Amino acid sequence: MAIIGVLDDDVQSLQHTCALIEQEGPEDPSRRICPASSIEELLKVVLSMKRIDILVCDVMMPEGQPSGIDVVQGLFPPSSGTQIIYMSGYLAQATEVYRTDHVYFLLKPLDPVKVRDALQRAYAAIKPAGPRMLRVMSGHKERLINVAAIRYVESNLHKVSVHCGDVTFTTYAKLDDIQARLPKTFSRCHRSYLINLAHVISLDETEVRLRDGATIPVSRRRARQLQRDLLAFLSRG
Repeated sequence: MAIIGVLDDDVQSLQHTCALIEQEGPEDPSRRICPASSIEELLKVVLSMKRIDILVCDVMMPEGQPSGIDVVQGLFPPSSGTQIIYMSGYLAQATEVYRTDHVYFLLKPLDPVKVRDALQRAYAAIKPAGPRMLRVMSGHKERLINVAAIRYVESNLHKVSVHCGDVTFTTYAKLDDIQARLPKTFSRCHRSYLINLAHVISLDETEVRLRDGATIPVSRRRARQLQRDLLAFLSRG
């Protein structure tokens, strides 16, 4: 089942786009089309569905709000696995969208033939993946954390800290249990650390460096397996 999110602040345009997706999309009786007329509604879709396989996103948002490109950069990095289709009424924005990975740019008014082509490309690019959201109890609240945003997970006594850039969520859990709920893109480099391979920029026998500048220790016992995990991850493209 493919979950397709559609973000457009123009409600009439949103309804028209959803209808075209239903009409022109590849045969997929179980697909879910989830419309959102605001970023807040899109966040609700992410939280309720746990993942979005394809996002059809208008570039222009109301004045003073993040653009569609900003939304993609913040919520759907390449490691999320979400396939992005941009749409806009302005041809000049066809170059701006290259700030992020995407499979297609649609010019409004939408051409059904091009919508069909965009959806076929997006479906073809969808890769099987593990869980997209990690559910934890942190600060007496249930949190849903975008797996792609997790840099590393650290264990200290009976607590586990899930590091997501500038934000850290702490929960009472075992690192083994957290690892079992994450996809294979996470590798154990130390008895107290679990890293997201998508964020690794360098590795040696004693430490791994992540894109945000964090350095994580690598134990001698786990170094060889970590190297194998990283090579397997890179070979998958």
